[in-house]
Amino acid sequence: MKIWFVMLVLFLSVAGLCLFDGIYTTKVFNKLEKESEYIYKTLLTEDVGNENIKTKIENLNEYWTKKMDILCVSISRKDLQPVSDYLQYLYTSTINNSQDEAITYSRLLHYNIEGLRENIGINAINLL
Repeated sequence: MKIWFVMLVLFLSVAGLCLFDGIYTTKVFNKLEKESEYIYKTLLTEDVGNENIKTKIENLNEYWTKKMDILCVSISRKDLQPVSDYLQYLYTSTINNSQDEAITYSRLLHYNIEGLRENIGINAINLL
């Protein structure tokens, strides 16, 4: 009887961790995808020197830095590294006031976030 109780507690713990991880990952990637798309579309129409867009990029960078450590529990750091790299390149392009580089890196950032989300998310292809 004691063994069943221990197995039940262990099962519930693992299931709870999986549920938390799935919800957390989905929430983080939803925000990242929304913000990166906004940044890309804004850079197509506005100058990179705009303070609003610089603030958005800085906030996204800070958000990613905080959330990446927790995401590394279930996702390889190697898979998350391109997002960090493109965020840093994008941030640097705003410092250098390089419109072309900012557009390029914002598009690459958005593309990588979409790819990670599709690769990690729960869908029919991943279940196969």
